[in-house]
Amino acid sequence: MNCLPDSTISCRDTRLRSKTRAGTIYIMAMGASLIVACLAVAGLQAVRVQRRINEQIGQTANARKLAQAGIEFAQHRIETDPNWRSFFVHGVAINRTVNGGSFSVTLTDPVDGILSNRTTDPVVVTSNAIVGQASQKWSARMEPQNQLYAACRSAMHAPVRIDFTDCNVTSDQWAYCDDQIQCSPAAVVNMSCMAGLNAGVTTSYARRFVQGGKWPMEGPDLDPASSSYVGKYYIDNAVVINASDLPTGGTELIKNGGFEIDTSTWTGSSCTLTRDTSQRHSGVASCFVSDQGFLSAPVQNVAEHMLKGRQYNVSFWIRTTEDQNINAGISFISTGSFVPLVQSGPYVAAKKDTWTQVSATITASWLGNLTKAEVFVGSERNSNYHFDSVSLIDAERQPGIRYLEQVVIGGGNNPYGAKTVSANGIYSINALGEVILIRNCRINGTLIVQSATDVQLENAISWEPIGRNFPTLIADAPIEDLTSVAELSESTIGVNLNIAGSPYQGVTDTDTSDSYSSVISGPMVSTSDVILGGISVLRGPVIAGNEIDVRSTALTINFQSDMILNPPPGFFADPPRMRLLPSSLQSEE
Repeated sequence: MNCLPDSTISCRDTRLRSKTRAGTIYIMAMGASLIVACLAVAGLQAVRVQRRINEQIGQTANARKLAQAGIEFAQHRIETDPNWRSFFVHGVAINRTVNGGSFSVTLTDPVDGILSNRTTDPVVVTSNAIVGQASQKWSARMEPQNQLYAACRSAMHAPVRIDFTDCNVTSDQWAYCDDQIQCSPAAVVNMSCMAGLNAGVTTSYARRFVQGGKWPMEGPDLDPASSSYVGKYYIDNAVVINASDLPTGGTELIKNGGFEIDTSTWTGSSCTLTRDTSQRHSGVASCFVSDQGFLSAPVQNVAEHMLKGRQYNVSFWIRTTEDQNINAGISFISTGSFVPLVQSGPYVAAKKDTWTQVSATITASWLGNLTKAEVFVGSERNSNYHFDSVSLIDAERQPGIRYLEQVVIGGGNNPYGAKTVSANGIYSINALGEVILIRNCRINGTLIVQSATDVQLENAISWEPIGRNFPTLIADAPIEDLTSVAELSESTIGVNLNIAGSPYQGVTDTDTSDSYSSVISGPMVSTSDVILGGISVLRGPVIAGNEIDVRSTALTINFQSDMILNPPPGFFADPPRMRLLPSSLQSEE
């Protein structure tokens, strides 16, 4: 480098400045390199962190899928293994290992903690899954989905035969028979029918008939000895009504008619009653009537036995102290009349000191609610007499038949025996080889009849079970629907049928002015044959173990479609299909 003579800056200073610039650049270069290196290291570290995050996200996603797969594993086992309630144990995990992870599935019974005791209990499925360092816990609830037997989706079903005999029937659903349907020329069948064979006149069908083959329709178990019998649930949950608690023909309705011990249950109206062993027609004593006044008579209240419009035979033996005329009768006292309504038989001439029989046939009649009905001994004179062997018999009831009539029975009322009520309205009657006759009554419940020779429905019946789709009647005997009145009238039978404890459509009262349509709502099942000859509206299905004979000239059967969504016990397959509730699937993390 050349230095000019007149330069104010020396060459030495110039060289120093050049060296200074060169060192700074080096330092700057080194700093830049360090920054680049740091950025590189930071970038590599960021990649590692991101990779770990991605791995964690992936493991969490896989663990979630695996946890859900655990629920699907339990669901598949439940759907394919009929013994799954024995395979799983309440609260005990089932472990499975898969590629990349593992899961454990636990089933719990939220009802009683026992999976194997009831097929109708729901289950909660909990699945824990682990993939790498990630874990997920998911749960879901499965509930039984009761599926109504296919055969019960028809208005009437019989495996052997359905006969339409000179009838007129209308229904909104099928009649179905495995074998054959017979239709007479005079029949009008305004319902669709299907069967393996039509053995009658096809022109009688106002709607279509399908013939041929045998439909594989499952139905309820109609074997009373089977553990899956359609009536078993109702028998197990019923209040028992003893057949002996139901009235029958030939039953003596008078209490203490022989005065063998005392004169209890009898009242002297304006007279004195004394048990006397010195005179008797039978047994060891009679009742001596003395101190008589105006309109005096011995009486006994028999209101509990009275049915309006029914005939009763009243009789007794009498021994008078002078010749006089004697008669028998019943005095009816009710809310609809200010004075008693007296029904009496003809006078009988009784000879002095001689036993004479006096009898009468009385037709029970009153207005409003009956409060008292008194059997009485009527005499024309006020002289003393003995009377004995008093009897009151329902003239229309027959021996061998047990009657359920002119009463209301349901969740709040049971007029029989100890009067124990069933909150769910289920009552079981063991008929012990007798006929059960049901007529002129209102039933708010389910009846299970066992060991009857026949179950007959007559006159008018208003029948609705408490459980929305519960059956009305299940019997291991033939059922005959012979109802003949379209409306059940309280004033006609003299009984209030919507008393406290048994409201009708939520309403109760104390009068006898209401009327009810003669309707039988809910399934009616016989393990034997069914005869449909009545005019009550039926809300089926009607199910027979053998044959159905339709004879009614005005029959309507309407199928309750909501039975499909909520079939009653005994009318769906057991065990029921379990259904996972989608809304219950959730993460427990």
